Amino acid sequence: MRTGMIAGLTVAGLVALSAGLTLMDAAVDAGTSGLPPLWSDFLDRIVVTATMFAAAAVVLRLSRLHERTVDLEGAVAQARDEGRAWRKQSQRFVQGLSRAIEGQFDQWGLSPAEADVAGLLLKGASLREIAGLRRTSEATIRQQAQNVYRKSGLNSRAELAAYFLEDLFALSEAGLDDAPGRSRHFDA
Repeated sequence: MRTGMIAGLTVAGLVALSAGLTLMDAAVDAGTSGLPPLWSDFLDRIVVTATMFAAAAVVLRLSRLHERTVDLEGAVAQARDEGRAWRKQSQRFVQGLSRAIEGQFDQWGLSPAEADVAGLLLKGASLREIAGLRRTSEATIRQQAQNVYRKSGLNSRAELAAYFLEDLFALSEAGLDDAPGRSRHFDA
């Protein structure tokens, strides 16, 4: 049963008990209850006792909900802290990878424009998108991309991406580290 529904039923029960007590007191005060005063007092005490138990149950439930809320807030804070630590660590890895890629571009002798085009190719931008970003013609970007492939000894965008991505995957876990033709290209 949902907490809101439980709380609503409890409040409704308390209102009904209070209304019953009020009506019973009014009937006793008016002398029309038809019950002897001893029985009226007995019923009155039963209703008061039931009301106290209901109130105690509500307080207990609220206390448990508060404890659960505190626990959840702690878990959220811990997850937030872990997320920050992960982002900080991954940022260091990305920066290291960026430096390694830039170092490889330098080794290939790419011009700054060719290195920029190569970086955008690695990010998956199309030649048209790169031309728009660099405010130049698509033919110029195509020529710079060809220069990147020629200087790197690679034949395509896929080979360029694979060149850098290959070292990101743990080949030893896949049992491929001794596969023919596999070599480490750069240290991140």
